[in-house]
Amino acid sequence: MLPEQESKNDIVFVIDKDKKPLLPTCSARGRLLLKKGKAKLVSAVPFTIQLHYPIKNIKGEFNVGIDDGSKEVGIAIINEFKNEVVFRGSIRLRQDISRKILQKSMYRRSRRSRKLRGRIARFDNRKPYTPFPSIKYRKDTIDRVLNDIGKKINITKCVVEQGSFDTSSMARDKKLKGKEYQESEFEGKNRRAKILWRDRYTCQKCKSKDILQVHHIIQRSKGGTDTLQNLLTLCESCHKDLHEGKFTIDKKVKIFQYPQYLQQGKWYLLDLLKRKYEDVKVCFGWQTSYWREKLDLEKTHYNDAISMVCEDRLPKIKGVNYLVIPKRKKVWGNNPTKTCEEKNGFRHYDLVKSIRSKVGVIGSIRSLAEKVITLRTKFDDNFAVSYKKTKLLQRFKSIIYA
Repeated sequence: MLPEQESKNDIVFVIDKDKKPLLPTCSARGRLLLKKGKAKLVSAVPFTIQLHYPIKNIKGEFNVGIDDGSKEVGIAIINEFKNEVVFRGSIRLRQDISRKILQKSMYRRSRRSRKLRGRIARFDNRKPYTPFPSIKYRKDTIDRVLNDIGKKINITKCVVEQGSFDTSSMARDKKLKGKEYQESEFEGKNRRAKILWRDRYTCQKCKSKDILQVHHIIQRSKGGTDTLQNLLTLCESCHKDLHEGKFTIDKKVKIFQYPQYLQQGKWYLLDLLKRKYEDVKVCFGWQTSYWREKLDLEKTHYNDAISMVCEDRLPKIKGVNYLVIPKRKKVWGNNPTKTCEEKNGFRHYDLVKSIRSKVGVIGSIRSLAEKVITLRTKFDDNFAVSYKKTKLLQRFKSIIYA
Protein backbone atom coordinates (compact mmCIF):
# COMPACT_ATOMS: atom_id res chain seq x y z
CA MET A 1 0.00 0.00 0.00
CA LEU A 2 1.20 3.50 -0.74
CA PRO A 3 2.54 4.99 2.52
CA GLU A 4 1.08 8.46 1.97
CA GLN A 5 -2.45 7.03 1.79
CA GLU A 6 -2.48 5.69 5.36
CA SER A 7 -3.21 8.22 8.08
CA LYS A 8 -2.27 7.85 11.74
CA ASN A 9 -5.19 10.04 12.88
CA ASP A 10 -7.73 8.04 14.83
CA ILE A 11 -11.41 8.19 14.01
CA VAL A 12 -13.84 9.28 16.75
CA PHE A 13 -17.42 8.14 16.29
CA VAL A 14 -20.14 10.56 17.36
CA ILE A 15 -23.77 10.03 18.33
CA ASP A 16 -26.26 12.69 19.44
CA LYS A 17 -28.44 12.84 22.52
CA ASP A 18 -31.06 10.54 20.89
CA LYS A 19 -28.31 7.97 20.08
CA LYS A 20 -28.49 8.66 16.34
CA PRO A 21 -25.16 8.16 14.50
CA LEU A 22 -23.49 11.29 13.13
CA LEU A 23 -20.47 11.95 10.95
CA PRO A 24 -17.20 10.75 12.58
CA THR A 25 -14.68 13.38 13.59
CA CYS A 26 -10.96 13.56 14.33
CA SER A 27 -9.40 12.82 17.70
CA ALA A 28 -8.47 16.48 18.33
CA ARG A 29 -12.04 17.68 17.90
CA GLY A 30 -13.32 14.80 20.04
CA ARG A 31 -11.02 15.80 22.91
CA LEU A 32 -12.18 19.41 22.56
CA LEU A 33 -15.85 18.42 22.84
CA LEU A 34 -15.11 16.34 25.94
CA LYS A 35 -13.04 19.13 27.51
CA LYS A 36 -15.80 21.75 27.02
CA GLY A 37 -18.41 19.43 28.48
CA LYS A 38 -20.44 19.20 25.25
CA ALA A 39 -20.10 15.41 25.05
CA LYS A 40 -19.42 12.35 27.17
CA LEU A 41 -17.44 9.18 26.56
CA VAL A 42 -19.52 6.15 25.57
CA SER A 43 -16.88 3.56 24.66
CA ALA A 44 -13.11 3.56 24.46
CA VAL A 45 -12.81 0.93 21.70
CA PRO A 46 -13.88 2.00 19.17
CA PHE A 47 -13.68 5.51 20.59
CA THR A 48 -17.23 6.89 20.67
CA ILE A 49 -18.63 10.05 22.25
CA GLN A 50 -22.22 11.18 22.76
CA LEU A 51 -23.31 14.80 22.45
CA HIS A 52 -25.47 16.37 25.17
CA TYR A 53 -27.85 17.86 22.58
CA PRO A 54 -29.83 16.43 19.62
CA ILE A 55 -29.03 17.10 15.95
CA LYS A 56 -31.89 17.87 13.55
CA ASN A 57 -30.33 17.66 10.08
CA ILE A 58 -28.26 14.49 10.29
CA LYS A 59 -25.88 13.96 7.37
CA GLY A 60 -23.60 11.16 6.32
CA GLU A 61 -24.13 7.90 4.44
CA PHE A 62 -21.56 5.13 4.42
CA ASN A 63 -20.90 2.05 2.30
CA VAL A 64 -19.74 -1.22 3.88
CA GLY A 65 -17.77 -3.95 2.09
CA ILE A 66 -17.98 -7.55 3.35
CA ASP A 67 -15.36 -10.14 2.37
CA ASP A 68 -17.20 -13.27 3.52
CA GLY A 69 -15.09 -16.22 4.66
CA SER A 70 -15.31 -19.37 6.75
CA LYS A 71 -12.77 -18.46 9.47
CA GLU A 72 -12.54 -14.69 9.18
CA VAL A 73 -14.72 -12.03 7.59
CA GLY A 74 -13.20 -8.81 6.31
CA ILE A 75 -15.20 -5.65 6.84
CA ALA A 76 -14.53 -2.05 5.80
CA ILE A 77 -16.74 1.05 6.04
CA ILE A 78 -16.01 3.84 3.58
CA ASN A 79 -17.18 7.44 3.35
CA GLU A 80 -17.57 7.70 -0.42
CA PHE A 81 -18.06 11.48 -0.33
CA LYS A 82 -14.58 12.02 1.21
CA ASN A 83 -13.13 8.76 -0.17
CA GLU A 84 -11.78 7.63 3.21
CA VAL A 85 -11.95 4.46 5.28
CA VAL A 86 -13.44 5.10 8.72
CA PHE A 87 -13.50 1.51 9.98
CA ARG A 88 -11.70 -1.69 8.96
CA GLY A 89 -11.15 -5.02 10.60
CA SER A 90 -11.66 -8.78 10.60
CA ILE A 91 -14.41 -10.73 12.34
CA ARG A 92 -13.18 -13.95 13.97
CA LEU A 93 -15.69 -16.79 13.58
CA ARG A 94 -16.14 -19.88 15.71
CA GLN A 95 -15.11 -23.24 14.25
CA ASP A 96 -16.75 -25.63 16.71
CA ILE A 97 -20.46 -25.33 15.85
CA SER A 98 -20.69 -28.72 14.09
CA ARG A 99 -18.73 -30.42 16.86
CA LYS A 100 -20.95 -28.91 19.55
CA ILE A 101 -24.12 -29.99 17.74
CA LEU A 102 -22.76 -33.53 17.40
CA GLN A 103 -21.81 -33.54 21.07
CA LYS A 104 -25.29 -32.32 22.00
CA SER A 105 -26.93 -35.12 19.98
CA MET A 106 -24.68 -37.71 21.68
CA TYR A 107 -25.69 -36.43 25.13
CA ARG A 108 -29.35 -36.52 24.09
CA ARG A 109 -29.03 -40.07 22.78
CA SER A 110 -27.24 -41.13 25.96
CA ARG A 111 -30.01 -39.72 28.18
CA ARG A 112 -32.65 -41.46 26.16
CA SER A 113 -30.88 -44.84 26.43
CA ARG A 114 -30.44 -44.74 30.21
CA LYS A 115 -32.72 -46.75 32.47
CA LEU A 116 -34.06 -43.64 34.18
CA ARG A 117 -37.32 -43.11 32.32
CA GLY A 118 -38.79 -43.90 28.97
CA ARG A 119 -38.86 -40.97 26.62
CA ILE A 120 -40.09 -40.97 23.04
CA ALA A 121 -37.61 -39.81 20.41
CA ARG A 122 -38.43 -36.35 19.15
CA PHE A 123 -36.06 -36.01 16.22
CA ASP A 124 -38.88 -36.52 13.70
CA ASN A 125 -40.79 -33.41 14.75
CA ARG A 126 -37.83 -31.03 14.49
CA LYS A 127 -37.85 -28.58 11.61
CA PRO A 128 -34.79 -28.66 9.34
CA TYR A 129 -32.47 -25.66 9.40
CA THR A 130 -31.91 -23.66 6.24
CA PRO A 131 -29.00 -23.15 5.94
CA PHE A 132 -27.23 -25.55 8.29
CA PRO A 133 -26.53 -24.26 11.83
CA SER A 134 -22.76 -23.94 11.31
CA ILE A 135 -23.31 -21.79 8.21
CA LYS A 136 -26.26 -19.90 9.68
CA TYR A 137 -24.11 -18.90 12.65
CA ARG A 138 -21.50 -17.31 10.37
CA LYS A 139 -24.06 -15.19 8.53
CA ASP A 140 -25.90 -14.22 11.71
CA THR A 141 -22.57 -13.13 13.22
CA ILE A 142 -21.97 -10.72 10.33
CA ASP A 143 -25.45 -9.27 10.83
CA ARG A 144 -24.83 -9.05 14.57
CA VAL A 145 -21.58 -7.09 14.15
CA LEU A 146 -23.14 -4.74 11.57
CA ASN A 147 -25.99 -4.02 13.98
CA ASP A 148 -23.48 -3.02 16.65
CA ILE A 149 -21.39 -0.85 14.32
CA GLY A 150 -24.59 0.64 12.87
CA LYS A 151 -25.23 2.28 16.24
CA LYS A 152 -22.12 4.43 15.63
CA ILE A 153 -22.14 4.85 11.82
CA ASN A 154 -25.06 5.41 9.45
CA ILE A 155 -24.61 2.54 6.96
CA THR A 156 -26.92 2.70 3.92
CA LYS A 157 -25.13 0.67 1.23
CA CYS A 158 -23.50 -2.76 1.21
CA VAL A 159 -21.25 -4.78 -1.13
CA VAL A 160 -20.83 -8.55 -0.66
CA GLU A 161 -18.36 -10.85 -2.41
CA GLN A 162 -19.93 -13.72 -4.33
CA GLY A 163 -18.03 -16.83 -5.44
CA SER A 164 -17.86 -17.74 -9.15
CA PHE A 165 -15.71 -20.85 -9.00
CA ASP A 166 -18.01 -23.41 -10.60
CA THR A 167 -20.47 -21.59 -12.78
CA SER A 168 -19.35 -22.53 -16.30
CA SER A 169 -16.71 -24.25 -18.38
CA MET A 170 -14.61 -21.09 -18.15
CA ALA A 171 -13.16 -22.49 -14.90
CA ARG A 172 -10.57 -24.43 -16.92
CA ASP A 173 -9.07 -21.44 -18.68
CA LYS A 174 -9.56 -18.05 -16.98
CA LYS A 175 -7.71 -15.02 -18.21
CA LEU A 176 -8.79 -11.55 -17.18
CA LYS A 177 -9.54 -9.06 -19.95
CA GLY A 178 -10.60 -5.91 -18.16
CA LYS A 179 -13.73 -7.21 -16.44
CA GLU A 180 -14.48 -10.26 -18.58
CA TYR A 181 -13.15 -13.80 -18.85
CA GLN A 182 -11.80 -15.42 -21.99
CA GLU A 183 -14.22 -17.79 -23.73
CA SER A 184 -13.69 -21.54 -23.40
CA GLU A 185 -11.75 -23.28 -26.15
CA PHE A 186 -14.16 -26.26 -26.30
CA GLU A 187 -17.15 -26.35 -28.66
CA GLY A 188 -20.65 -27.22 -27.50
CA LYS A 189 -23.82 -25.75 -26.06
CA ASN A 190 -23.52 -27.46 -22.67
CA ARG A 191 -20.97 -29.32 -20.53
CA ARG A 192 -21.77 -32.76 -21.95
CA ALA A 193 -21.29 -31.55 -25.52
CA LYS A 194 -18.01 -29.86 -24.59
CA ILE A 195 -16.67 -33.02 -22.91
CA LEU A 196 -17.60 -35.23 -25.85
CA TRP A 197 -15.98 -32.79 -28.26
CA ARG A 198 -12.82 -32.61 -26.11
CA ASP A 199 -12.53 -36.43 -25.91
CA ARG A 200 -13.31 -36.77 -29.65
CA TYR A 201 -16.51 -38.73 -29.01
CA THR A 202 -14.48 -41.71 -27.76
CA CYS A 203 -14.52 -43.70 -24.53
CA GLN A 204 -11.32 -42.94 -22.64
CA LYS A 205 -11.09 -46.56 -21.41
CA CYS A 206 -11.90 -48.88 -24.31
CA LYS A 207 -11.93 -46.37 -27.21
CA SER A 208 -15.52 -47.28 -28.06
CA LYS A 209 -17.87 -44.74 -29.68
CA ASP A 210 -21.20 -46.36 -28.72
CA ILE A 211 -23.56 -45.10 -25.97
CA LEU A 212 -21.20 -42.49 -24.53
CA GLN A 213 -21.76 -41.05 -21.05
CA VAL A 214 -20.08 -38.35 -18.97
CA HIS A 215 -18.59 -39.42 -15.62
CA HIS A 216 -17.58 -37.31 -12.58
CA ILE A 217 -14.04 -38.34 -11.60
CA ILE A 218 -14.65 -37.06 -8.05
CA GLN A 219 -18.27 -37.48 -7.08
CA ARG A 220 -20.19 -34.36 -6.16
CA SER A 221 -21.02 -35.86 -2.77
CA LYS A 222 -17.26 -35.94 -2.06
CA GLY A 223 -16.54 -32.37 -3.12
CA GLY A 224 -16.41 -32.83 -6.90
CA THR A 225 -17.70 -30.14 -9.25
CA ASP A 226 -19.07 -29.81 -12.79
CA THR A 227 -15.91 -28.24 -14.18
CA LEU A 228 -14.40 -29.72 -17.34
CA GLN A 229 -11.38 -30.98 -15.39
CA ASN A 230 -13.61 -33.24 -13.30
CA LEU A 231 -15.58 -34.76 -16.22
CA LEU A 232 -14.58 -37.70 -18.41
CA THR A 233 -16.15 -39.54 -21.37
CA LEU A 234 -16.90 -43.26 -20.88
CA CYS A 235 -19.09 -45.76 -22.66
CA GLU A 236 -22.02 -47.36 -20.86
CA SER A 237 -20.23 -50.65 -20.02
CA CYS A 238 -17.02 -48.96 -18.79
CA HIS A 239 -19.06 -46.50 -16.76
CA LYS A 240 -20.87 -49.41 -15.08
CA ASP A 241 -17.60 -51.29 -14.43
CA LEU A 242 -16.06 -48.17 -12.89
CA HIS A 243 -18.89 -47.76 -10.39
CA GLU A 244 -18.68 -51.48 -9.55
CA GLY A 245 -15.00 -51.02 -8.67
CA LYS A 246 -13.49 -53.16 -11.44
CA PHE A 247 -11.00 -50.41 -12.30
CA THR A 248 -10.06 -46.94 -11.03
CA ILE A 249 -9.07 -43.60 -12.55
CA ASP A 250 -5.74 -42.15 -11.40
CA LYS A 251 -6.31 -38.68 -12.83
CA LYS A 252 -5.99 -35.95 -10.19
CA VAL A 253 -8.34 -32.99 -10.38
CA LYS A 254 -8.79 -29.90 -8.25
CA ILE A 255 -11.43 -30.18 -5.53
CA PHE A 256 -13.60 -27.12 -4.96
CA GLN A 257 -15.08 -28.35 -1.68
CA TYR A 258 -13.78 -25.38 0.32
CA PRO A 259 -15.17 -22.62 -1.97
CA GLN A 260 -18.41 -24.59 -2.25
CA TYR A 261 -18.66 -24.45 1.52
CA LEU A 262 -18.12 -20.69 1.43
CA GLN A 263 -20.82 -20.28 -1.19
CA GLN A 264 -23.50 -21.91 0.97
CA GLY A 265 -25.63 -19.43 2.87
CA LYS A 266 -24.90 -16.49 0.54
CA TRP A 267 -28.58 -16.03 -0.27
CA TYR A 268 -29.42 -16.14 3.44
CA LEU A 269 -26.86 -13.39 4.09
CA LEU A 270 -28.13 -11.26 1.20
CA ASP A 271 -31.68 -11.62 2.49
CA LEU A 272 -30.57 -10.38 5.93
CA LEU A 273 -28.77 -7.39 4.43
CA LYS A 274 -31.64 -6.40 2.10
CA ARG A 275 -33.93 -6.09 5.08
CA LYS A 276 -31.63 -3.46 6.62
CA TYR A 277 -30.02 -1.53 3.77
CA GLU A 278 -31.48 0.22 0.77
CA ASP A 279 -28.75 -0.74 -1.70
CA VAL A 280 -27.09 -4.18 -1.61
CA LYS A 281 -24.66 -5.08 -4.42
CA VAL A 282 -22.72 -8.21 -5.27
CA CYS A 283 -19.22 -8.57 -6.73
CA PHE A 284 -17.11 -11.62 -7.57
CA GLY A 285 -13.78 -12.85 -6.27
CA TRP A 286 -11.90 -12.17 -9.49
CA GLN A 287 -13.16 -8.56 -9.43
CA THR A 288 -11.96 -8.09 -5.86
CA SER A 289 -8.51 -9.46 -6.75
CA TYR A 290 -8.32 -7.23 -9.84
CA TRP A 291 -9.25 -4.07 -7.91
CA ARG A 292 -6.93 -4.88 -4.98
CA GLU A 293 -3.94 -5.37 -7.29
CA LYS A 294 -4.83 -2.18 -9.12
CA LEU A 295 -4.88 -0.25 -5.83
CA ASP A 296 -1.60 -1.94 -4.79
CA LEU A 297 -3.02 -3.15 -1.46
CA GLU A 298 -1.74 -6.05 0.60
CA LYS A 299 -3.70 -9.32 0.56
CA THR A 300 -5.85 -9.15 3.72
CA HIS A 301 -9.53 -9.60 4.45
CA TYR A 302 -10.17 -5.94 5.22
CA ASN A 303 -8.19 -4.78 2.16
CA ASP A 304 -10.41 -7.00 0.01
CA ALA A 305 -13.43 -5.33 1.60
CA ILE A 306 -11.93 -1.90 0.83
CA SER A 307 -11.32 -2.88 -2.80
CA MET A 308 -14.90 -4.08 -3.22
CA VAL A 309 -16.25 -0.62 -2.37
CA CYS A 310 -13.59 1.71 -3.76
CA GLU A 311 -12.77 -0.33 -6.92
CA ASP A 312 -10.22 1.83 -8.77
CA ARG A 313 -10.10 4.82 -6.35
CA LEU A 314 -7.37 4.61 -3.71
CA PRO A 315 -8.92 5.89 -0.45
CA LYS A 316 -7.42 7.51 2.62
CA ILE A 317 -7.17 4.86 5.34
CA LYS A 318 -7.66 6.22 8.85
CA GLY A 319 -7.75 4.61 12.26
CA VAL A 320 -6.52 1.18 13.31
CA ASN A 321 -7.29 -2.34 12.16
CA TYR A 322 -9.72 -4.04 14.57
CA LEU A 323 -10.09 -7.70 15.42
CA VAL A 324 -13.80 -8.20 16.12
CA ILE A 325 -14.72 -11.15 18.35
CA PRO A 326 -18.41 -11.91 19.02
CA LYS A 327 -18.64 -12.70 22.72
CA ARG A 328 -20.09 -16.07 23.70
CA LYS A 329 -22.92 -16.07 26.21
CA LYS A 330 -22.40 -19.60 27.51
CA VAL A 331 -19.36 -20.98 29.29
CA TRP A 332 -17.39 -23.60 27.37
CA GLY A 333 -14.78 -26.16 28.37
CA ASN A 334 -11.06 -25.47 28.84
CA ASN A 335 -11.74 -21.84 29.73
CA PRO A 336 -10.75 -20.18 33.04
CA THR A 337 -14.13 -18.38 33.06
CA LYS A 338 -15.73 -21.68 34.03
CA THR A 339 -14.08 -21.60 37.46
CA CYS A 340 -13.48 -17.85 37.84
CA GLU A 341 -16.00 -15.54 36.16
CA GLU A 342 -15.01 -12.42 38.12
CA LYS A 343 -12.22 -11.52 40.53
CA ASN A 344 -11.53 -8.19 42.26
CA GLY A 345 -14.00 -6.49 39.93
CA PHE A 346 -12.37 -7.74 36.71
CA ARG A 347 -13.74 -10.11 34.08
CA HIS A 348 -12.35 -11.82 31.02
CA TYR A 349 -11.95 -9.65 27.88
CA ASP A 350 -12.18 -6.42 29.94
CA LEU A 351 -10.10 -3.58 28.50
CA VAL A 352 -7.77 -2.40 31.27
CA LYS A 353 -4.79 -0.13 31.83
CA SER A 354 -2.01 -1.26 34.13
CA ILE A 355 1.44 -0.15 35.24
CA ARG A 356 4.42 -2.49 35.27
CA SER A 357 8.02 -1.33 35.80
CA LYS A 358 6.77 2.30 35.71
CA VAL A 359 5.41 1.78 32.17
CA GLY A 360 1.70 1.99 31.30
CA VAL A 361 0.24 -0.95 29.37
CA ILE A 362 -3.22 -1.29 27.79
CA GLY A 363 -4.62 -4.71 27.01
CA SER A 364 -7.48 -7.18 27.24
CA ILE A 365 -7.72 -9.58 30.18
CA ARG A 366 -6.87 -13.15 29.23
CA SER A 367 -6.92 -14.91 32.61
CA LEU A 368 -7.51 -14.10 36.26
CA ALA A 369 -4.89 -15.94 38.30
CA GLU A 370 -4.58 -15.90 42.05
CA LYS A 371 -1.94 -13.16 42.26
CA VAL A 372 -1.64 -11.66 38.76
CA ILE A 373 -3.72 -10.80 35.68
CA THR A 374 -2.52 -11.82 32.23
CA LEU A 375 -3.26 -9.44 29.38
CA ARG A 376 -3.38 -9.63 25.59
CA THR A 377 -1.25 -6.74 24.33
CA LYS A 378 0.34 -5.71 21.05
CA PHE A 379 3.72 -7.08 22.03
CA ASP A 380 2.78 -10.05 24.26
CA ASP A 381 -0.23 -12.35 24.33
CA ASN A 382 0.36 -13.38 27.96
CA PHE A 383 1.57 -10.25 29.80
CA ALA A 384 1.33 -10.51 33.63
CA VAL A 385 0.33 -7.46 35.70
CA SER A 386 -0.75 -6.77 39.29
CA TYR A 387 -4.36 -6.44 40.46
CA LYS A 388 -3.59 -3.32 42.51
CA LYS A 389 -1.98 -1.45 39.61
CA THR A 390 -4.75 -2.24 37.11
CA LYS A 391 -7.66 0.05 36.18
CA LEU A 392 -10.79 -0.89 34.22
CA LEU A 393 -11.29 1.10 31.00
CA GLN A 394 -14.17 -0.67 29.29
CA ARG A 395 -16.30 -3.78 29.67
CA PHE A 396 -17.54 -5.25 26.40
CA LYS A 397 -21.15 -6.47 26.35
CA SER A 398 -21.62 -8.63 23.25
CA ILE A 399 -18.96 -7.58 20.70
CA ILE A 400 -15.26 -7.38 21.56
CA TYR A 401 -13.07 -4.95 19.59
CA ALA A 402 -9.40 -5.84 19.97
